[in-house]
Amino acid sequence: MSADVYFSYLNRCPAHARLSFYVASQCAPVLKGIKASNMITMEAGTWRILRKAFQNSKVICIPLSLGEEKDVLLLYRYGHLAGLLKEEKVIRFLRGCGYDRMDAASVIIRLRLRYQEYISGHAPFPHELGVILEYPVEDVESFIVNGGKNCLLTRYWKVYHNKERAEEIFRLYDEARKTAIEEVLNGCPLAVIVENDGNR
Repeated sequence: MSADVYFSYLNRCPAHARLSFYVASQCAPVLKGIKASNMITMEAGTWRILRKAFQNSKVICIPLSLGEEKDVLLLYRYGHLAGLLKEEKVIRFLRGCGYDRMDAASVIIRLRLRYQEYISGHAPFPHELGVILEYPVEDVESFIVNGGKNCLLTRYWKVYHNKERAEEIFRLYDEARKTAIEEVLNGCPLAVIVENDGNR
């Protein structure tokens, strides 16, 4: 669909539909079951609305940080994240960041604490967030070493290795985004979009 169709929809739809559109456009890969998690920044107070919207679905919404003006939220699939946390290179990276327990709940709790310390100015940015967002570990490591510069490609993350693999993943993410947005335009609630992910 064209940008004109999207703008027309956003201009005439109610607030809850605009919220669904924004979440679908930003977090489609996790909604459609091809990614462990997505991070999204929303207007303050939105996380309670999204928590309710995803109630009884496969997607969990938690706040990484709540502020007076904005909420920084993590949307994730527990089972997918638990599988990611069993990968040896992910375990190695997280241990290097001070994580001693690799179950999903413990990792999320520690990530929230570290992110809140960063937001308050008491700690550096927690780069392990990239790994939890399912960016390749080697790209996260190279991002740190290069200070975010000298990458091969920038889209959903900064790519330093295996450009072809990244481009294929980006294609899948784009397809998920297109599908999720079309479902929103057809009136599907977020929880229904999650159930239409083909991974029931």
